[in-house]
Amino acid sequence: MEKQEMNLTNGSSSKFETLDWGTIPTSVKTEIIDVQIDPKLMVKDFAEAYAKELYRRNPLRAKEVNLTPAELYSYFVGLLKTRVDSVNEECKYWRQAKQLLVPTWVQFVISRIGIVRDTQRGLIIKPVLDVKTDIKQLLDVSSRLELFLEDGVALHKQAFPTVPEGDVDTMSMSLINDYVYGQNKVPAVNSYIAAFLGFTLKRNTNFEILYRVRYDDVDFIRDMLINTKELL
Repeated sequence: MEKQEMNLTNGSSSKFETLDWGTIPTSVKTEIIDVQIDPKLMVKDFAEAYAKELYRRNPLRAKEVNLTPAELYSYFVGLLKTRVDSVNEECKYWRQAKQLLVPTWVQFVISRIGIVRDTQRGLIIKPVLDVKTDIKQLLDVSSRLELFLEDGVALHKQAFPTVPEGDVDTMSMSLINDYVYGQNKVPAVNSYIAAFLGFTLKRNTNFEILYRVRYDDVDFIRDMLINTKELL
């Protein structure tokens, strides 16, 4: 009796795999998830901090150039919009946009924005930003920012990624109830990017259940970003 039980325990289950259980595996439709970017959440604060940093670097030049927080905010939003349009093949001023100077933190952020295909979950995640931009205004602000290169302000040219793919760890995050949630446990910097961009699901669906890992709240991340001079 004991020998028989041991055989059943240690036996292979392969003999059951060929039985007709009445079920047939089929593919399911891939769901497209639009992740909405809300620059008003934190980009505006970043623009104000950036304007103060320019003034700190060179007060005389800052007064002469007179780049206001509102202009910087529009510029940063324009950079984000350019990236979103490029990944969705909707950027009509790509050649000119490549000449725009991009601050280090913004460049790092846009390098993470893009289309992500999550084959395991059957999801395609796309960034969405519903704003209008003026390339002439963007070029004007870029030329004025260029004057601060002499003061050690880090600005990058040809900084837009040339591929539409985004970072899966970043694009898989969303803001829910003032906290950043992710589908997987990843380095905290991804949660800072998601908060900075104000990532939310465009459609009210049940996909919130995918987000199992909670990171810091938005207010804490805002304070950390704005007070970290390395980002400016």
